[in-house]
Amino acid sequence: MKISARGIGKTLAACLTLLMACSTSFAGPASTTDRKDILDAARPAISAMAGQAVKFKVDILNVDANWAVLVGGLLQADGKPIDWKKAASCNPDLDKMLWVVLAKADGNWRVAQAEICASEPPYWYISDYLWPCGVYTGLIEGERNLERECRGSRKTR
Repeated sequence: MKISARGIGKTLAACLTLLMACSTSFAGPASTTDRKDILDAARPAISAMAGQAVKFKVDILNVDANWAVLVGGLLQADGKPIDWKKAASCNPDLDKMLWVVLAKADGNWRVAQAEICASEPPYWYISDYLWPCGVYTGLIEGERNLERECRGSRKTR
């Protein structure tokens, strides 16, 4: 059987498309490419909230079905501690946890929800959110396994 170069090219393109589609359907830590794209997408919004250029200290960055959750902390772009007085709506007594939820559409990541110093952790209201439970992989708070809790709340709806 003879296969033309054009036929091989079409077959390779179809395989790559299938692989890319499958890669967004698995939950877990972000790939290197997704990680860069997610951090680049989140940085302008978080810098605006912080009132200064930021660098992320990533604790967890998970992707599931075109959704991502970034959890961590913030530093100034030069690696120094954040000057929290520059963050307009940040009470010095509040938790300084970074929490960003992003959605991917048309090949681009966009911030759907972001907190840099919330009065309470955003994930306390896990049953209110509709993003896939796989974005919570590895998020443990005391006795709470947030992924398991999310999956349990989805079964009871």
